[in-house]
Amino acid sequence: MQFCYLNIAFILQVVITNNDFTHLHFAFTIQDKKSYNLNQTIRIIIDTLEGTKLTEKCSQKLTQSQIFLDYEGDRWFKRNQPSENGESKFYEIETIKRALRGERQSINNVLEIGCGNGVKLNDLCQFFNANGCGVDPSSAAITNGNQAHSNLNLTVATASSLPYVNNFFDLVYFGFCLYLVDREDVYKAVAEADRVLKSGGYLAILDFDPKHRHKRPYHHAPGLFSYKTSYSDFFTAAGHYYLVAKDSFSHGETYFSKDSDERISICILYKEPDPY
Repeated sequence: MQFCYLNIAFILQVVITNNDFTHLHFAFTIQDKKSYNLNQTIRIIIDTLEGTKLTEKCSQKLTQSQIFLDYEGDRWFKRNQPSENGESKFYEIETIKRALRGERQSINNVLEIGCGNGVKLNDLCQFFNANGCGVDPSSAAITNGNQAHSNLNLTVATASSLPYVNNFFDLVYFGFCLYLVDREDVYKAVAEADRVLKSGGYLAILDFDPKHRHKRPYHHAPGLFSYKTSYSDFFTAAGHYYLVAKDSFSHGETYFSKDSDERISICILYKEPDPY
C-alpha cells in the first residue's frame, strides 16, 4: 500500500511540474480493493485537472492576427478578390507612382504588407522594374498570387513578424492592413517595417484617415475591431520619417470625403538617412 501511495505521489508531482496531462499513464500495481479505490480516486483527480486545463486553453482569447491567419484572411480575400482583379488601375498605386516617379532607378526591391494576391504589388514592380515580395495572412490569397504572378515572392505572414533581413527594401507599402493589427502588436509592426526598410527608402501607408482616433467593431467577424488612427504619425512623430505626400479620399471614390468614417488616405514617407 505504501508503494502505491509513493507512485501516486510521484505521478502527481510529474503532472503538476510539467503542466502536461496529455501523455499521463498510471504505472503502479493494484494489490487490493483499497488500492483499487485509491487508484480510481486519483484517476478522477487527474481527469478533472486535465479537463480544467483544456477549458482554460480553449478560453484563451485568440489575437486578431491569429484569427486572420486561421480563417478571416481567407474570407477577406474571397470577399475582395473580384473587385481587386477587376480593376486595371488603383488610385493609391497611381499616387505612389506619381510621387516617386523620380526614384524609378533607385527602387529595386518592393515589399507589400497585406498584399492579398499581389495584384497591386505586381503593378508597382512593373512600374519600378523592381523585385517584389509580399506578405498576407491569407494562404488562399498567397497561393492564388504565386500562381498568377510568378515574378513575385509571396509568403503567409503578418505585419508584426516579417520574414526578411534588415535594410533590404527600397519601398515598403502597408496595403490597408494596419487598422486590423492588434494594439499589442502595432508597435511591433511599425518596428518591423522600419527594420526591413533601407535608410533613404520610402514607406507608403494606405489606411483610414479619421478625424480622431477610435475603434469600431469589425462587422465581418464578431469580437474583432477596426482601429482607426493616423498611422503615418507613428513614423513621423520622432522626426525619423518625412511626409513626402498625402492624398485623402473616400473609401469608394477618388475624391475627398467630408465623412471621416469613409475617409482613407495614402501617405508616402521618406526614411531620413540622418534625422539629426
